[in-house]
Parts: sequence; C-alpha cells; structure tokens
Amino acid sequence: MAAMPVRTSGRPSDSTGTTLRWFVPDAYIPPSSTGSEVSHESICVLNRAAVASTFTVTAYFADREPEQSRPIAIAARRDLHIRTDMPDRIGGLTIERGVPYGLEIESAADLQVQYSRLDTTQAAYALMTAMLTAAPALPNTADQATGQAEHHKPINA
Repeated sequence: MAAMPVRTSGRPSDSTGTTLRWFVPDAYIPPSSTGSEVSHESICVLNRAAVASTFTVTAYFADREPEQSRPIAIAARRDLHIRTDMPDRIGGLTIERGVPYGLEIESAADLQVQYSRLDTTQAAYALMTAMLTAAPALPNTADQATGQAEHHKPINA
C-alpha cells in the first residue's frame, strides 16, 4: 500500500504542504537485559529518492506532553538505523527505558519506515518488527479534534 499524504501546518513539508506521517502506538524499551545484547528499539528509514531528506520523531507519553526531535537528515538513496535509546542518534530526543510511549515519524519525503524491538530480558531473545504505512489524511482540522471524519459519523447522529 502506498503512503498517503497528510496536510498539516508547522511541520516539515514540501512546497505543496504535504507531510507524510507514520505511527507506532506501542513502543517500550525494556529496562533490563540478559547476556551480551542490550534490549532496544530501532527506527529504520530508507530514502530511495535521488535527493536527501529530513524527518522528525515525536514521542508521546501517557503522563506528559509529547517531545519532538530536531530534524534528522537522511542522504539520497541511503538507509539509516536509529536506536531510540540513543539521544545523539535520534535528534536529541531522550526516551527512558521502562516507560511506555508512542512514536510519530514525519517527513515531506516518501520514505520507507520500519520499527523493531529487541527484547533481551530473558535467555530466549524476542525480536518484533513492523513495516509502517503512512497514516491517511483526515478531511479537515475540525475532524482532527474529534478523531472522526464526517462520513464516519453514525447516520442517525
């Protein structure tokens, strides 16, 4: 499925104002590890375009306001692997171990985005990964406040 553009304001965008967004609602860096491998999460980004691009990462928490990274550069026709527990790699964003959070990745470029978690809290490691698809656009900002598009409201409402 192709990424779908989302129109926003005040975020990275191209000249048309189109921004692509990818979401990870269930993120969590395990607080402990066993053996030589460290539990961690990664965002892997592929830029297939012939031009460099940037993206930002926003972390959402249950008990405080979201925090956004500085823009992160990715060169043309390159792949970038970013561990979420390394602030210097994720645009200065600090994500604590043992704290549930969600992620939003935004860019004007049509990037390919993958999210992975390596859990080494037990002797048998667990690896989870997901290819992300950009979120569909909401029709207008009024719908964003309610989270519903007009055509999704009940008929008798």
